Amino acid sequence: MAHYDYVEKAVKVTRREFIGIAGVGAAVLWTGAYVATDLVQDRNKYIKMRAQGIYKDDEKAKVRQSHNNEAVNDVYKKFAHNPLSPLAEELFHTKYVNRTKLV
Repeated sequence: MAHYDYVEKAVKVTRREFIGIAGVGAAVLWTGAYVATDLVQDRNKYIKMRAQGIYKDDEKAKVRQSHNNEAVNDVYKKFAHNPLSPLAEELFHTKYVNRTKLV
C-alpha cells in the first residue's frame, strides 16, 4: 500500500471571520451594481432631456417640414436636381441597419 506524505494546508476561519469576509464581498458587489444602475439611470435621464429639447426646438421653428425649407430646396435645385433622384437618395437618405444583435 502506498504511503503519501502530502498534508493539506489547514485554513482555519472562524464563523465571525467568514461573516466579515462575506459581508465585505457583498458590499463590494452591491456597490458595483449600484454604480452600474446609477449610470444607466443617468443615461436614460439624459436621453429624455435631449428628446424634450429637440421637441421644444421643433415647436419653436418657423419651418418644420424639410420640403418647405428654402435651404433644402436650394440644395436640390443647385445640386441634386429633385428630391427622389438617385443622387439625392444616396446623399440625403439614411439606410436601415439592424443593430439588435449588438445589444
